[in-house]
Amino acid sequence: MKKGKNLFLLICSTILIVIISGFSNSNRTIGLTFKLKNAEAFISSDQMIVWLEKTDSSFVKTLFVSEYMAYGGYNFDSICPNWPERSGWEMISNDKFDAVTGATPGPGDVKFEFIVDKDSIPDGEYNFFIEVHLAEKYNELYSTTINLSDTTCISELNVTFIPEKYSKAIGNHLTDVKVIYK
Repeated sequence: MKKGKNLFLLICSTILIVIISGFSNSNRTIGLTFKLKNAEAFISSDQMIVWLEKTDSSFVKTLFVSEYMAYGGYNFDSICPNWPERSGWEMISNDKFDAVTGATPGPGDVKFEFIVDKDSIPDGEYNFFIEVHLAEKYNELYSTTINLSDTTCISELNVTFIPEKYSKAIGNHLTDVKVIYK
């Protein structure tokens, strides 16, 4: 009798472990950290968008978009001009819209964590982007390639100035920009 009960508990425990590990492996976390400068020479808008693309430049997913951008700021060609062209934001469903929209980050240390489902974004290499609007027509586009797999990946991002570096900005608007995949 005792042996049958132990076998039953062993089978139940094994099934439970398989179920739990199956669910826990369906999601992964992409972390993003940076310091957002407090622009003293100008008033920066700091509108921001974070997204993923495949390495062939096909759009995958918007991870974060500041509220102003989400609610119509994307219609202005001078504010974060790359993302609206690539994302098809005007056609996105409300549930996805609400899931990625948030307040514009303030100056200082900023940390984001994005939960990404393995079923919708399989293992592989992806291009990771952050687009930030400074003022007028000036934007900064930060980018790197990340590898989503079973190993941890830490990557620093490179910056491109759009259309060029803002003359009132001292250095990059974001510093210590890192994306961490766990």
